[in-house]
Amino acid sequence: MIERITALIIISLLVIIILRYKYNEYRKSRRISKSFKRGNDLEKDASKFLIKNGYKIISEQYEQYHSYKVNGEVYKSKLIVDYLVSKKGKRYLVEVKSGQKAINIKDKNTRRQILEYDFAIDNDGIFLLDMENKEMKNIEFNHKEFTRNFTTLKLSIILAIGAIFIPYIIPKLIIAVILALVWMFPAKIEEMLGVNLQ
Repeated sequence: MIERITALIIISLLVIIILRYKYNEYRKSRRISKSFKRGNDLEKDASKFLIKNGYKIISEQYEQYHSYKVNGEVYKSKLIVDYLVSKKGKRYLVEVKSGQKAINIKDKNTRRQILEYDFAIDNDGIFLLDMENKEMKNIEFNHKEFTRNFTTLKLSIILAIGAIFIPYIIPKLIIAVILALVWMFPAKIEEMLGVNLQ
């Protein structure tokens, strides 16, 4: 008799544990499903928002392949941007996000995704469309070439200003030659001097 009661209690506990697990899984899948549906609904609202703000939709779920090499072997990845739009003759990429984490450009996944699109797809600008707050955020990354050119420009300006105060023509000519070399061959100058102009 005690053995039957013990077995019954153990079986009842196992059934309760299994039912509780199944219920939690059901709630989790429902929450994900609701979140996904809400995201889809907000993305559909995004097209209306873009049109209302003067953008012409060229493509939804715009696809482009990006190639890159790993140890000389070529790989391709498919990139899918939510919208490719145009306004006043310029083409923009728009990535639509919802949810408190994803709408923030400080979120590493959002930032990396937008940076990849900006790097790989020709565009005149890229926007993060925050559908939680119905707000478009223009995202601009400082690219390496821009940083290099800006630093080179600063160095050139400093040398040019210094040359103004030198009274002799020979040092001025030397500085002019240095300026020309820095401007035309920044990478070579970096290599020779062992410095980074960035």
